[in-house]
This record gives sequence, structure tokens and C-alpha cells, in this order.
Amino acid sequence: MFYPPGQHLQVKTPSSPVSCLATGFYPHRASLVWKKDGEELHEEVDHGEILPNHDGTFQMSVDLNLSSVTPEDWTRYDCVFQLAGVKEEIITITVLVTAAVVVLALILIGAAGFIVYKKKKAPDNSTELSEQLNPET
Repeated sequence: MFYPPGQHLQVKTPSSPVSCLATGFYPHRASLVWKKDGEELHEEVDHGEILPNHDGTFQMSVDLNLSSVTPEDWTRYDCVFQLAGVKEEIITITVLVTAAVVVLALILIGAAGFIVYKKKKAPDNSTELSEQLNPET
């Protein structure tokens, strides 16, 4: 019996590799690769081990370094999972979706930083307000 995996992509920082994780598959004979324009990549790729899950299924990951790739070319990359003995490939979402999430996170972090900066930069009017409310006679 074959169990297909759940797959997802993860990016920790914009300069870190894109990690593709396949989990919950059975049996353990499987491959997980990065492809560019349908061709399997071997450079800039780091294959993880096939590891057991607590429920008897397996997981594996493969990382791709995209630091030298322009964002316009990210859509050319796919993470592809294939169980041994099964002809169909399972292709994850492309890197473009992950890049959009990273960009959104960076925008949110930038906005939060700007708000903190503005609060620290704002003049302290508490002394002036205190003097206005309690004038000396």
C-alpha cells in the first residue's frame, strides 16, 4: 500500500535555502528532488535523510539555495516527490508562492519596525503637559 506525502516549502530568511519537506509517506523508498524547467538539479541542492515518523510513515527534505537566482526566475523551480514503483510525480507549489509569503513577512516586520521607530522618535511632551496643568504661582 502507498501513502502519498504532505508537502510544503519553508524559507527561514530571504538568504537561507528553500526547504521542501515531504512527510507522511509510505513506504520509505522515495525520492525528493528540485527541478528547474523540468530538469533535475544537482548543484546548490542538499538532500536530507529519510526519517521515520511516530506513526510508521516517513519524511524527508531537500534544500535549494536560491540566493543567486532573481525573483523573476523562481517560478522555474519545482520540488518533486516520487514514491518508488509509482509512475506519477507529485509536484509541490512553486517557489513563487513561498517568495510571496516571505515578502509579506518582510513588509509586516518593516511596518512594525517603523512604528517602534516613530514611537521612540516622538518628542516627550509629558513635561510641557505637566507644566500646563500645574502652573506655578
